[in-house]
Amino acid sequence: MDIIRASLAGSLQVVKTCLATRRGRRFLLAIPIVVGTVLILSTHTIDTIDLRRLSKTHNKDSDGNRFLEQNNVWRARTVAQEIEIPDSTWTCTDDGLSQTEKDTKKIKRSRQCVVKNLCVDRQGAFIRSSNRNVISMPEVNLMSVNGPSDIFWKPRVERSRSKMMKAHYVDETLFVHGIFSPGHFSHWLYNGMLPLYSTMKRFNGTKDSWTFLAGYKYYDQDSKRSKGWEMRHVFQTGFELVLSQDQLVTDFQMLPPDDAPICFRSAVVGLGSQCALDYCEFNIPVEIYSSFRDIVLNYYFRTPQIWEQHLGIMQESIDAAAKIQQQQAAAVENVDVKPPRTPLKCLELARYYNFEPSTGEDPVQPLKESRSRVGQLVPDTVDPEVDPSTGKRRLVVAIIQREGSRRVINDKELVEGLAAAGFRVKWITLDHGCGLAETAYLLRDVHVLGSPHGNAIGASIFMPTSNPVPTVISLDASRYSESWFINTATAMGQRILQSVCGPNGYVDEATKTRCPYHKDMTGASKLFTTYGWRVVLGLTDEMTKEYREKSAQDQLTKEVIQEFRERVSKSTSAQQLAQEELDVLIGPEFPHTIVDKYDSDVVVYYLEVFWRDAPRYADVPRVVALMRELQEDQEREQAAAAAAAQKSTYAYEPYFAYVRENRVCGVKYCKQILTRNMLAESRSYGMHSIDDPSRWGQSAVDMKTLLEGLEYSQNWLPTSLLS
Repeated sequence: MDIIRASLAGSLQVVKTCLATRRGRRFLLAIPIVVGTVLILSTHTIDTIDLRRLSKTHNKDSDGNRFLEQNNVWRARTVAQEIEIPDSTWTCTDDGLSQTEKDTKKIKRSRQCVVKNLCVDRQGAFIRSSNRNVISMPEVNLMSVNGPSDIFWKPRVERSRSKMMKAHYVDETLFVHGIFSPGHFSHWLYNGMLPLYSTMKRFNGTKDSWTFLAGYKYYDQDSKRSKGWEMRHVFQTGFELVLSQDQLVTDFQMLPPDDAPICFRSAVVGLGSQCALDYCEFNIPVEIYSSFRDIVLNYYFRTPQIWEQHLGIMQESIDAAAKIQQQQAAAVENVDVKPPRTPLKCLELARYYNFEPSTGEDPVQPLKESRSRVGQLVPDTVDPEVDPSTGKRRLVVAIIQREGSRRVINDKELVEGLAAAGFRVKWITLDHGCGLAETAYLLRDVHVLGSPHGNAIGASIFMPTSNPVPTVISLDASRYSESWFINTATAMGQRILQSVCGPNGYVDEATKTRCPYHKDMTGASKLFTTYGWRVVLGLTDEMTKEYREKSAQDQLTKEVIQEFRERVSKSTSAQQLAQEELDVLIGPEFPHTIVDKYDSDVVVYYLEVFWRDAPRYADVPRVVALMRELQEDQEREQAAAAAAAQKSTYAYEPYFAYVRENRVCGVKYCKQILTRNMLAESRSYGMHSIDDPSRWGQSAVDMKTLLEGLEYSQNWLPTSLLS
């Protein structure tokens, strides 16, 4: 970090108007994350190109597909004209370092460069030079993800004797970035959008800024097109340039103009390898998460009229799409028209308990949301926030149900148990096309979020940041857990606990009754196609010997596996053995006999996916007991805040108090993750913060007080009522 600070202080003076200071604040580094396996846009290997050879209009995208007529419409308010574009110059964060230092993994992955006069056409980005011997810009990592998914990129160089050229011109900063699995909400957000937003905060990005998606990787290698998430809340007048029609999935995105390149005053290349996961070189500052939440909520919910306008626009687009679908279905016989997945569906399906004023009816009966709640921020002013019988504020608890894998079997009993205990409860499903605005709307007033571990937990960023400290409960299967969202939750000041209801979570005889083992035969069979195709059950001793020999020689191709399956299918005894082995494989105990018989790595890989995706129960009495404990925590937080009302307080102080009490993380991996996020140089608290407490909440100077008592990280072990 000292090396990078020194580099910024020294070598970035050339572009200090783009970088460094605004009202006396220093901007440091930030970087996005990407995870995936397929590189769609390749790095240009040609260093110099004659401008005269690019004078023709290109009518194909980077994949060789012809551009559609509607995609050639230039929607930006720019007009191509003859203008002077000076030679491009650049400076990078590792300028001034030795080549040995530049080649280190940390410096190489986190390098960022600021370029003056970067242009983009339908072949990609380029820098201009009148110097015949110009040296190309160094490669920059566009991703904030694990190392194998890094994309190193640089613009091509075009030589021209004249500084005049026909071009569109934008007097703004362009942010060049990459993204991983854009259709996956949490990867898009934590590995892409937040690193980009963090970079913008440090390099004076505004609502007028543009972005250029110069590289991306999909999670699904076979997927050509992915969903997109709206970004107008950040780039309200800017656009995102893309090179392929397959990336045109929102109104925010646009192909470069076809009549001339578009050039920018400056460009920031790279995201600094910054994210909450330990594979990133740097952490995202904690203030970035709360700032991102605020701009989303303010953009969509600033007034009831703005939210109503958004809902109206969404409904119009849904109706138009439905009309087209009906017309297409009418033209073809025997077409099964499926109900569309729409962003408004998750709002329609949500159920609310104990939110409306009492009418004398059973409070456990679910309600749809009252129209009077539209546009209200946190907390909702029309709700009975204070329990009349106790005079105390009641927590809002949200339970997210997954309708495919990882389904909570007894979710109805869970929400009704929480409602009967007096909590305000939301039942939510996000599996019907829920958009960014709708997700934020549902989570904007939630204090405790319970969800099976997975993508939906990423929505916790939209929970209130304090009063009380937000809490996430991972409703896990008994044999599977992972650390992904422990990283993100603790990096943005959220407690994260674990609820296990199954064979590994039986603490007494009563839990065995409440948490019966669910043998998911249907799910197990489906997973064999993708994750267990090398597992062949029912092999006789002779076939097992042959199977292991071929496995040792790496000869278990799909064709060989199919031969084994056909041999099993032709034997009645082998089929019976296969059924018996399947019962053992997905049973409540670890299947040592199956693992020993077959290739252990193949079987264990399949089991990990099965345990991750298996339906699971929630232990309702234990979850309700935890909610009562969290209710008491909230009351203590409020009492402490009232006592300190006349004193200087620090942002995130209540959260750090829970860390010191070892009550912030109830899942394994806590020790190493909290060490990274709280104590190490890579921590998200204080190290990167801008010294303006009135805006960001926590200055670096305050960290000494907050860190007191945190040096004994060996005490950070999972402790929870649920684990």
